Amino acid sequence: MGHAATGELVRRLEEAARYVAVGARYVHYKHPARQYEVTALAIVEATEEVAVVYRALYGDELTFIRPLQNWLAVVETGEGRRVQRFMRA
Repeated sequence: MGHAATGELVRRLEEAARYVAVGARYVHYKHPARQYEVTALAIVEATEEVAVVYRALYGDELTFIRPLQNWLAVVETGEGRRVQRFMRA
């Protein structure tokens, strides 16, 4: 099985950019005092899935990658509220 055409991959990244802003700061619902900066949107080579590349703005400032759909997910808190997993700071 071959890879999608470059144009299709670019289209996926452009679509993702409608929902996640590169350079913006976000907070995770579990730790709203900790901020993350989105450094890029990327394609996971093995699956061609769009992913968010982000850096912690605390501690050792580790860089992480998370699938876009997981980043955008609505999750249930311990109190039973439904919130976005990551919200813009």
